[in-house]
Amino acid sequence: MFNFVIAFVAGFIVKIVDFFEDDLKSNNPLKYGLAIIYGILIGYVIGNASFSVIFIAALIAQVLARKIDTTAHRVGFAVSIITALFFQVPAIDMYLLGYFMILAFLDEIEYIGKLKILSKYRPFLKIGVIPMIIIGRWDYAAGILIFDLGYETFNLIQYKIKHRR
Repeated sequence: MFNFVIAFVAGFIVKIVDFFEDDLKSNNPLKYGLAIIYGILIGYVIGNASFSVIFIAALIAQVLARKIDTTAHRVGFAVSIITALFFQVPAIDMYLLGYFMILAFLDEIEYIGKLKILSKYRPFLKIGVIPMIIIGRWDYAAGILIFDLGYETFNLIQYKIKHRR
């Protein structure tokens, strides 16, 4: 249960850093501290959670898609890797890693036109965990969905504050 809480908090903090970077275009140094925190949390999940392969795949996909494009996110990424190595990365099923990496990469693509909705909702990894549920690995689905729930929770808070004015 603890790893799911950590995944939620990591998703929430990743979105806060995105907010500083993308929405505010801010130089606020707080974003670096938050990136360090989310890096530690993600590294902890990679080193300790049964669903760590999804987080490893997502990190690799972000590199391949060139989505780690700000200094704060580079800091978060580096801290994730260092922390994961500290906790010792578990044995990785390479087939699962490849499967989740392809799905995570598809989620990172910036679609245009009628497909733009795919960029907003990033459904591939979420849909891709359905077979894992069927084979009894609900933890994969829970891990990524709870991370996304944390991410979207910040979006909701941000929306409520914006529309309260």
